[in-house]
Amino acid sequence: MNIKINRSSQTPVYLQIKCAVQNLILSGEISTGYKMPAERRLAEELGVHRNTVIKAYGELVADGFLIVSTKSPKGYFVQEIAEEEFSFNRFFPLEKMIRYHFNEKEKLFLDIYCRSEQTNCLSLAGMVIDESACPAEGLAQVMSCIARVPRMNEAERMKKNICSLLFQENMYISPKNIQLVSETNHALNHILTLYLKEGDYVLAEDPMVPDNASIFRNKGIHLVTVPMEEDGMDMLQLEASIKKYAPKFIYAMPNYHNPTGIQTSLEKRKKLLDLAGKYCIPIIEEDSQRDFRYDGNRLPSLYALDRYRSVIYVDSFTLTFPYGIKTGYIVGPTDLIETLGRLIMVDETTVSSLGQSMLNEYIERGYFQRHLERLVRYYAHKRDLLCACLDRIADRGIRYIRPKGGLLVWCSLEEGINERVLFQEAEKLGLLIIPGFLFYSSGYARGGHIRLCFSNIRDEDIERAVDILGEALRRSTEPSK
Repeated sequence: MNIKINRSSQTPVYLQIKCAVQNLILSGEISTGYKMPAERRLAEELGVHRNTVIKAYGELVADGFLIVSTKSPKGYFVQEIAEEEFSFNRFFPLEKMIRYHFNEKEKLFLDIYCRSEQTNCLSLAGMVIDESACPAEGLAQVMSCIARVPRMNEAERMKKNICSLLFQENMYISPKNIQLVSETNHALNHILTLYLKEGDYVLAEDPMVPDNASIFRNKGIHLVTVPMEEDGMDMLQLEASIKKYAPKFIYAMPNYHNPTGIQTSLEKRKKLLDLAGKYCIPIIEEDSQRDFRYDGNRLPSLYALDRYRSVIYVDSFTLTFPYGIKTGYIVGPTDLIETLGRLIMVDETTVSSLGQSMLNEYIERGYFQRHLERLVRYYAHKRDLLCACLDRIADRGIRYIRPKGGLLVWCSLEEGINERVLFQEAEKLGLLIIPGFLFYSSGYARGGHIRLCFSNIRDEDIERAVDILGEALRRSTEPSK
């Protein structure tokens, strides 16, 4: 039997034998019913131990290439490779073979988000940054400097600048604790790939952004959600869910949660960390709206409070420096960061060095901090205007809790107002909003909600949009509706 063993190969000898026999069968060199050499004889021919051949034959039996007979004639025989089972008479449509898919809620959410950037309607839907809020001061100088003085290793420079920014948040880290990614969704996807397998459980806040939910679902991970209270997750239900499901991770957005805008209290942040430590469950903390703080004191991140080294911190510059640069980052222990780096190299995921260079210059010249201060004033005004306008239509059955930060207002609807109908009526009148049911992956029995995002709308259009919303509310409560 023509089998050659490479003694210096890193591939175990039994696998070399298995692969060689498998190739002989698939090529037709040995055919169905062929009796394989006895274990001892093949071992002598190849100069290996009999147990090595036994292991190779065992693998071939398990994979369906050989069958073993314990009756006369005894031995290993080549198994027939079924042909009728696989019919290639016609091409099977590729769309039928897709495993990753979006459910109807996710499709509608993405459709509304994409339409939010169009100019033919008013939008309080997608979280898209207004051009007027984009960085402007010093941009010409920065671009000129980049053109004149090309820099090397922008990634390491970027990490050092992130360390400086996080130092102001009382997060004391070094560049070796940072992995650059293109966006928070990509960060989440990489972490799940690294740690979780199909069938594992993750706990998250309820409601949840649909595109994040789709990442979990399409990896075969069971997502269990925990209701939000006015100051963060329901801790009693969180602990009960931990005991019941033994999750591998808890995923949380403690600062201006999307879509509710809730800021988790300091007490609940500490309680969440205590539960994570008690049950040895790590936390993924997303903090993408951290910089949009309008009222109250800045609360420490879970990462800054963590005593158990259990928090993986995720953030990006997408909302604060939205020039298509797509730079985000993951903060965690060095072993995690090193392994993530290898995973991202395999996936060929890269972050633009030109974009990093632009952002690095902007941070180092002091422009970025001044831009954040302007950004907070700009959007605090829009939040106040939107809330004042909503107060004028409070008698139409809509209420809200004024958010302390973030870019959205989560509104509750009185019983009897169908949020889907409200969305449709608003759309007919030229206004895009997002109905709350899209954020509940398992549904809910409470009253309806809508999410209003004020990130990309002019002041005069906010007033017009709320007028339209008031009319849509009126139509939604008509008896015929």
